[in-house]
Amino acid sequence: MGKSRKSNKSAYILQGLWLGLGAFFLSSSMNAFLEKITENIPLEVGIPLFFAVVFLGIISDGIGLASARAKEESILSMASRKVRGARESLWFIRNASKVSSVFNDVMGDVAATLSGALAVATVYRFRHLLPGVSLVLLTSLGVGLASFLSVGGKAVFKPLALGHAESIVLFLGKVRYFFSRVLRRRGG
Repeated sequence: MGKSRKSNKSAYILQGLWLGLGAFFLSSSMNAFLEKITENIPLEVGIPLFFAVVFLGIISDGIGLASARAKEESILSMASRKVRGARESLWFIRNASKVSSVFNDVMGDVAATLSGALAVATVYRFRHLLPGVSLVLLTSLGVGLASFLSVGGKAVFKPLALGHAESIVLFLGKVRYFFSRVLRRRGG
């Protein structure tokens, strides 16, 4: 029993390291990409991009929570009634730990980091619109806004994700069902 427990602990540590490394590379590459984009985009595009990244973080957090909260019994019932996507939804519930790690920790945290970076990049790009205002104040306000929207949005969306966990997981299953059918048609 001791050996199995040690093996599980090692697997969790290894999984954590891989997820952390994946988050590092994803965050670094996305930051470089988004910073390059914000150098050349107008304010009308930069601001919606910022909000899209914040929204992605909020939705990712909700998906991770819903996967961890959804009850397998209700999805099994739907699967027995041949509801499309129900069988695929079971994967999200049965792998809730991994799904939660990817959506909450990797995607959610990377989105939060990127929204802060986008806020700073946008402030740098358009600081000339507010001459005489401290750059430190502007960037602090930008990062503060990113945190406010991310944390506040997640706080608002959490009760919805928890209350409608099965519906969210079923939606994910339907998306997975659709893509598996599309890929099967193209491949075969």
